[in-house]
Amino acid sequence: MDADCLIKLTKAGLKEQVCEAWKVVIPAIVRRETTEQAPRMPDAARIKQNIADGRIAVNETRVGAAKGEEAALRLYQAGGFDAVASDDARFIRQLRGLGVPYAVPAVIVVRLCRDGSMAMDRALEALASLRPHISPDQHAAAVLMISGGIKS
Repeated sequence: MDADCLIKLTKAGLKEQVCEAWKVVIPAIVRRETTEQAPRMPDAARIKQNIADGRIAVNETRVGAAKGEEAALRLYQAGGFDAVASDDARFIRQLRGLGVPYAVPAVIVVRLCRDGSMAMDRALEALASLRPHISPDQHAAAVLMISGGIKS
């Protein structure tokens, strides 16, 4: 997971549920981006606590990346991961071009709902919480997917 996705899930109050449903791994540089570079932000404290509690794993492998997105991609390419989670449009275009599976925050909520980890009404509430942080198109598509209007 990159910093953009992690911060958005945290702001929407979804990070803990995501961490309960799946193993979330962030590169060390993403830890720095989310906790050390903005230490007074409420999100930073919550993320730091989740790391300390073992809910979020930090991969300390040096991948020679200057940015979190690049580090997340290199970790994925090293193997052992199902997808990269991000909400950075430029990075998502890169992932698509490389054929790398990815998940954006709204799709993560859809999967939680479809996997039975989150009730439909809670998923719709979660999307409402995410709405200020994601694109209108991503929000609308996810609402349709959860309510049965779009099959994936």
